[in-house]
Amino acid sequence: MKSLLRLFSLVFLVTLFSCVSSIEKPDSYSKISHWHRYQHFLPDYLRFKKNNLPKEEFVTIMDYQVHVDRYIKKDADCKIILIHGGGGNGRILGTIAVGLESLGCEWVAPDLPGFGLTKIPDDKRYVPYEDWVLVLNEFIQKEKQRNQKLILFGLSIGGMLAYQTAAYNGEVDGLIATTLVDPRNSKVRDAIASNRFFSRVGMPINSVFSFVTNGMYFPIKWFSKMQYITNDPSFSKVFAEDPYAGGSKVSLGFLNTFLNYSPKLEPEKFEVCPVLLAHPNIDPWTPKELSKSFFDRIPSKKEYVELTGAGHFPYEEPGVSELKESITNFVGQLRSKKD
Repeated sequence: MKSLLRLFSLVFLVTLFSCVSSIEKPDSYSKISHWHRYQHFLPDYLRFKKNNLPKEEFVTIMDYQVHVDRYIKKDADCKIILIHGGGGNGRILGTIAVGLESLGCEWVAPDLPGFGLTKIPDDKRYVPYEDWVLVLNEFIQKEKQRNQKLILFGLSIGGMLAYQTAAYNGEVDGLIATTLVDPRNSKVRDAIASNRFFSRVGMPINSVFSFVTNGMYFPIKWFSKMQYITNDPSFSKVFAEDPYAGGSKVSLGFLNTFLNYSPKLEPEKFEVCPVLLAHPNIDPWTPKELSKSFFDRIPSKKEYVELTGAGHFPYEEPGVSELKESITNFVGQLRSKKD
């Protein structure tokens, strides 16, 4: 009897802990300091300074209060939406906008529900992955303007999210990704999961019992190889400890729907827009072969570039300069294309 009581108490405590989804979200990055810790690891031209901080705003989409960092460029003929993956947020990706300020595009970086400062309704049991696609689709509709090229740029898992969103929306002008890994592929699941037991056994079991487990939340670093988000253990530790990024909690419902999401267009039918895959060539988390197998199936105009010496989050030279050059050329070609 005592053993049963102890077991019941343990299950109760685990369930209680796992149903706590997130910390309280402030209304501005100026009120938190963790994102400043990233700056130490970045080259000077990618760092935030007083004169290059974005304008912050909130946009209501599907009852979410979506936080957006906006890097305003008056009369810009191109707009780039930065899309993060699990363990990231818009402020982290904004270093790319800072480094490519001379490109002349306006940049916008939303925090997707569950990360950054975006607020989730109190009565929302969990955020299904499909909501990320739908939120971005509606955001595109709000942002798209005549005589302005609109480009999606996804980093990490955000690369596949950018693809899925472009496929769903059908009206973007360009797609840039650092990875294109399809989580329906068992090899991809093995690569991105913290261990093979989780990818091969844990999540299939979770799918069966999803009606019970979907609303349970756990640290995302329990399920992913957050230590590989950079090739510098000290830098990766900053990601993993950031409560608004790699230190966030994620629901089992989100993970289940993420692993099983099917895009509106499979790659063989994707002809929405040109595609640039700029893949880090020293990426132990999502090896380039996994992205290439998906990329090679896309028939639309496309280009593949390897970023020399760069890890999963590409900030090292010469890879980051190669990234800047490839994006500059890609956007230049889009600008020259007549509608």
